Parts: sequence; C-alpha cells; structure tokens
Amino acid sequence: MPEIVGHYIDRIMSTELRPIGNMPRGVAHLLYDAVRAKADAPLSTTMARALIDRLGPGDRIVIVCGAGGAPTLPTGEIDGLLGAVALARALTLGVGADVHLAVEPRFVAPITSIARAGELNVRTDPHEEWTGSIAIHISPEDDAEGITFAEQLLDNLEPTAVLAIEKLSINYEGIIHGATGIPWHDVHFNAAHLFALAAERGVLTCGIGDAGNEIGFGSIPEVAAIQPEGKVMGSSISVDVLLAAAISDWGGYAVTAMLAFLLERPDLVADADYVENLLRAAVASGVVCGWYARPTLSDDGVPLAAQRAAATLIETAVTQALTRAHSPSH
Repeated sequence: MPEIVGHYIDRIMSTELRPIGNMPRGVAHLLYDAVRAKADAPLSTTMARALIDRLGPGDRIVIVCGAGGAPTLPTGEIDGLLGAVALARALTLGVGADVHLAVEPRFVAPITSIARAGELNVRTDPHEEWTGSIAIHISPEDDAEGITFAEQLLDNLEPTAVLAIEKLSINYEGIIHGATGIPWHDVHFNAAHLFALAAERGVLTCGIGDAGNEIGFGSIPEVAAIQPEGKVMGSSISVDVLLAAAISDWGGYAVTAMLAFLLERPDLVADADYVENLLRAAVASGVVCGWYARPTLSDDGVPLAAQRAAATLIETAVTQALTRAHSPSH
C-alpha cells in the first residue's frame, strides 16, 4: 500500500502549474522520471521510509533551506521554507526527532514566523528541551565560514540525517546558480562541505528540489540535457535519497504525507488550511513568491487556490488509504 499511495502523491506533487515565461515548461516530469528510474519505489515513499528507518525519538536531523537573494530576491523566496516546516512538524510530533533548521541570516525571522504558524515552538538554544520545538541555526554566506559552520554543526549535533529542500547547490565548477543560469554564489550558504562530511560519517543525506540546481541533483546527470541551462546550473552534489517535485514545497508536503501515512497519523498531513497558514505567514514575514518577486499569495507562481487544491489532493490520498469503508453497491 505505501507504494500505491506514494505513486499517486508523486503524481500530484510533480504536476507542473507554473506560468509560461522565462522558465521552460515540461521539465518537472522529466526530472521526476530521471530520479524515479533510479529509485525502487515512488519518491515520496522512498524518502519517508528512509527518514523513519533512520530517525527515532531524540535523534537529530538538520534541514537546510532558504533560496533567493540579492539582487532580484533580496529578502529571499518562499519556496522551500514551507515544506521544511511541514516536514519539521511531522518529524517532531510524529517521530519524536529533534529537528534543526539552518538558514542564512535573512531567513531567520521568516522561518521563525512560519514555524510558529506551522504549530511549532522555536528555540534559540539548540540543546534546550522544549516540547514541540525546533532549533534554528544561522548558516554563513562566506565559503570559508561555511566549511567551519558545517564541521561545527555536525560535531555538536551528531545528526542522524541531513536534508536539503530548495537549497541551491554548487555546479561542477563550484559555483551556485539560479535555475536560469544567473550566478548566485555570494548570497547563499555553500552546503557542499556539509553534505560531503555527512556522507563520510554515514549520515543519511536527502535532497528535495524542482529545477536540478538544488542539492541532490548531482545524483542525476540528466539535468544537463533536461534543462536549457543544465550544464551551467546543474548540481554537483549527490545524496542518498533524492526527490524531484514541480515545486520544492510540494515535495516537502508529499514526504510529510507519506510520513503521516506510515505513522498512521493523518493529523500530521499538511492540509489546505495548514498550507495557507504557512503561506500567509511567509508573505507577512517579508519573503516573496520566487516567480513574481513580490509578496503575493503564491508559491513559485502558483496561486493560493491551487496550493490549497494540491494540498487537499495529497491529504485525500492519505486519508482515503487509511479509511476502511465497504461499498454495498460494488
């Protein structure tokens, strides 16, 4: 049953609904297919199982998120932040894991507001004990400082898993680019060392993205052929488990839904109201829609109504699969 549920959740989360513009259409399903060809089960099922297998009560996971920066998105974009919080809630309340989020300075206030809208407490002391809480760490934009930060984070927390969602990756030249090939290295945390060191230490590494320039897509060299700027922006960082979605946040919602299904906790699904609460908190906090570069109630150019609809379909895939109802007419 997890494969069946995951199959339909994957179809929903990989449905491309962005506007027509300077980003290519018809890419989401190609990236998904390339990743799926290397996986033994639907991508949401695979990642949810991997997280549950590795994480138990008290085990730590580091989630890195936060994309977009100056000059076009100086306050950063929405995508990735919402999915990170949805996952954090499911892992905190459902698994009992100790979740730590790492973001650049411009994302600290927004992710705090989004987390609270997402029904989580936020603590500044990573070792403090507080029910239903997550910890936030500030990741530096300077490469040398990023190496030190990565080492200290892994040394101090000793996490069982590290997960990136909509976290931009260096390409094979060691430079971070946007999905259309715009250089964006100087305003983002370079997480290459974090993931390389985690892999060396046997820590589970996961990546969720939507364009191929995010951490994890080094696992599929097909990005170079699928994306028009794939040779420039394609990630060089591989992970143990990769998920490709039409919007990274939808990938986060998909894995959250599968966690809820496997745990038989439908209350942990990111339903339409929950997603709307996250989106409204994000806009109010100052981050913007990555497509329009304005504080609109949309995520990656897809409006609130469609965000709610996708969340409802994902939720229904879970709740119906957990419902026993005999049909007297069949």
